[in-house]
Amino acid sequence: MVAHEDNMLIPMGELGVVPLDASLAAGFFDLGRALAGKSPETQRKYLDWTGTFYRDVLGLELDNVAWVPIYPFMETVTPAAVEAWLGGYAAAGHSKSGMGQARAAIVFFARMLVLSKLAPSSLWHDLRLVTLPDNAATAAYGESASARSSARWLSPAEVRTLIETAQRQENPVRANRDVALLWLMVTLGLRREEAAGLRWEYLTKRGGNWVLRVLGKRNKWRAVGVPLETVQALQPWAKYLVPTASRLPDGFLLRRVWRNGLISAEGITGNAVWRVVNDLWQQTGIPGHLAPHDLRRTAAAIALEAGATDREIQGMLGHSSIETTHRYLAPMRENTATYRIANLIKNQSDGFFDL
Repeated sequence: MVAHEDNMLIPMGELGVVPLDASLAAGFFDLGRALAGKSPETQRKYLDWTGTFYRDVLGLELDNVAWVPIYPFMETVTPAAVEAWLGGYAAAGHSKSGMGQARAAIVFFARMLVLSKLAPSSLWHDLRLVTLPDNAATAAYGESASARSSARWLSPAEVRTLIETAQRQENPVRANRDVALLWLMVTLGLRREEAAGLRWEYLTKRGGNWVLRVLGKRNKWRAVGVPLETVQALQPWAKYLVPTASRLPDGFLLRRVWRNGLISAEGITGNAVWRVVNDLWQQTGIPGHLAPHDLRRTAAAIALEAGATDREIQGMLGHSSIETTHRYLAPMRENTATYRIANLIKNQSDGFFDL
């Protein structure tokens, strides 16, 4: 039994912790069990960010993020180290909501260690002092008129540049996986966690059209139509998974690719999606930062420019309320209106505007 912060005694098993002697002897903490009471979405994010922290700050690549080594964390983690880690991601254009999830994951882990009597209470209390950095990412194209917003979306030309950059990677396996990832995010408007959780079984053909089932926020499913061009972009990647078969592969759609070209059976994480998008964008040489959610905005902006209705875009993005979609599209309309006017003038000009 241990004391809860509300002075209630609760059994060790309810903390999701293995017996103390086994945990201490092995030097590991069963974070997966500790997260059992949280939603599947929160579990994925907390495990993802914890693994990312261990890799970035502690220099450890965890094979199983749900089973976490205790002592490297306790010996290294400080509020200053966590704030510096968060600041690095903020400087690279990561959203403030993502930073909040990262902070919450580390604080939660520290709290579980304290409640399990594996760490002093000062560890948790100190990490609660960590504050979120200001995110000041800006954009060259498709930027909200609000000075406080870092909302960004790409032009079609920038999307092509990004995909071509992915294609030019030295590792052909990773190149084809990243191209598949970009096509999925730009044409379907996926969140990064949604992309990471995709499985080949979710892709089916109905009445001659391809449809992808997507598990969104609050465990809500939606069906999204998949353009033929996107399906074709998936084919080179699929051949690495089932080179001799004429069927779709099984398991996770997007998977980790090692430096030697070997493909893991496990799926990639939401943070891995962020790193792929951000790294590829830096390689394009285009100023500014790019996050996966910017590709989601790009899908919405291109759909809006192509004449899609707000209801159609709501269905693609998986917004539960049309008001959310209206707010999402408002800054895009501020820009697309001027592009429509320019295109109209150019199309009806006598050559003066032919650039």
